[in-house]
Formats: sequence, structure tokens, C-alpha cells
Amino acid sequence: MGAEVGGPNPDLLRTTKTSTVMGYDLHIVRTAQWSDAADMPITRSDIDRLIAADGSLSWSTTDYIDMADEDGSTTRNYLINWNGEPAFWWWRNEVRCKNPNDAQTLKLAQMAAALEALLVGDDGERYELGRTLFGKPKVIVRNS
Repeated sequence: MGAEVGGPNPDLLRTTKTSTVMGYDLHIVRTAQWSDAADMPITRSDIDRLIAADGSLSWSTTDYIDMADEDGSTTRNYLINWNGEPAFWWWRNEVRCKNPNDAQTLKLAQMAAALEALLVGDDGERYELGRTLFGKPKVIVRNS
């Protein structure tokens, strides 16, 4: 099911066919603040390389978000599938996930490491990839 973007701030509001969703995003960016992502963008070709190297990721062919561009045109942005399910969204300069669960947060941290980027929350906190005492991957949250 595709989604349409609406409202005054498409970064905060996404309207689907069934509901309006407000939430907390995590952002994969190459800048300390996610709002500065345009200064060091993660490009479509960066994501293409990431997907080619990670068999659990693929571009969705059916799930998308339509975004209004500054010139008034609309760009269709297909979601990134993880293990066959739409989970992440590349848009312009970053990768996003709204209200990620623990498994998605861990995957985002792994993706950020592979992209030589940072995983940053809406409030500026950083999520870093770490390891448990037994060597399993985990996410460490550092406040800004």
C-alpha cells in the first residue's frame, strides 16, 4: 500500500489510506544534526551499494511515499525492504525509520556503520553499534 504525504510539514506528518501517523524518527546521516543532512548527503547510489552488499535489504516495488518537491512537482520515493517487508525510507539526503522497534534500531545502526554515517534521533541523541559481553550486537544510546 502506498502512502501520500500531506500537511504543512511532511517531515512530521504522513497520511496513509487508513490513518495519520505522528511519531519519532531515527535518521541515518553523515552530519551531527539530522537537519543538516544536505551538507553531506547519503545518495541514492550509496543506498544502491548498501542494498547490493546486504541480502536482507531491497528496494520495494510496491510501497512508497509521494513527496512534494520545492518546485511543486511530486517525487515517488520507494521504501527499503528489510527481510521482504518495508521498513526504511531513503529521502533526499538520509535514511529514516518512524517509530522503529528494537530490531529495526539495531539494523539501522548496522546500516549507518556500513554507510560510514551516524544514527541520530529526532532530539539529537546518537545510537551506536556495540557488543554485549557475549559478543552479540547491541545499540548504545548517547545523549547529545
